[in-house]
Amino acid sequence: MGISKRLVGDMSSLGHHATGYGSSGWQAPEQLLHGRQTRAVDLFSLGCILFSCITGGRHPFGDPLERDVNIVKNKPDLFLVEFIPEALDLFARLLDPKPELRPKASEVLYHPLFWSSELRLSFLRDASDRVELEDRESNSHVLKALEGTAPTALGGKWNEKMEPAFLADIGRYRRYKFDSVRDLLRVIRNKWNHYRELPREIQEILGSVPEGFDSYFSSRFPRLLIEVYKVVSRHCKGEECFQKYFKAM
Repeated sequence: MGISKRLVGDMSSLGHHATGYGSSGWQAPEQLLHGRQTRAVDLFSLGCILFSCITGGRHPFGDPLERDVNIVKNKPDLFLVEFIPEALDLFARLLDPKPELRPKASEVLYHPLFWSSELRLSFLRDASDRVELEDRESNSHVLKALEGTAPTALGGKWNEKMEPAFLADIGRYRRYKFDSVRDLLRVIRNKWNHYRELPREIQEILGSVPEGFDSYFSSRFPRLLIEVYKVVSRHCKGEECFQKYFKAM
């Protein structure tokens, strides 16, 4: 990717006139425009590299001859990762034309794109426990933000994507609002916590834990995790129960 230059100690940038670092087509827009270059230039290049790794060698800014122009014009094509919402979120942030809006390296390291099935389910469980404390009548900003993601996170009423036997099972214990993100999180939380106690038929529907269980819900609600993550990141990431998901940020 070219020759690197180390920022020593408290240095935050290479200034406005640093040139020659990085290969054509992989440089951040501020490098191509000879602007102030900070550590964020590396995060932009990382976004290009990760995209190439995931897509089998494709580049988010097109063919070699058009890449620099597309980078300067902020014209990425992320179509190939649209089916992976966590990847789409990370690449959109890494390739942001504004360097101050790109994530830090530590944020990339702990991004949901790299989470295991167990960690994904653990996060949804903790998010459920957190929002369950919110009173529906108190105009909670956290709950309001969470439910505001429903059109994207759920894609309609969530009961329409589940088997009758599963719906009958959850209906034995509690009444749910099928257009509520909080209620779907509660279903996931309860069934994961009490998986061993479930009837065999329900276990077979949900699959084995954690991979099958995670796949059951992520295949039906592919944007649920990342939408909940964004709400928690904005409103709750400083709380103790979420520290393990946002380490070193």
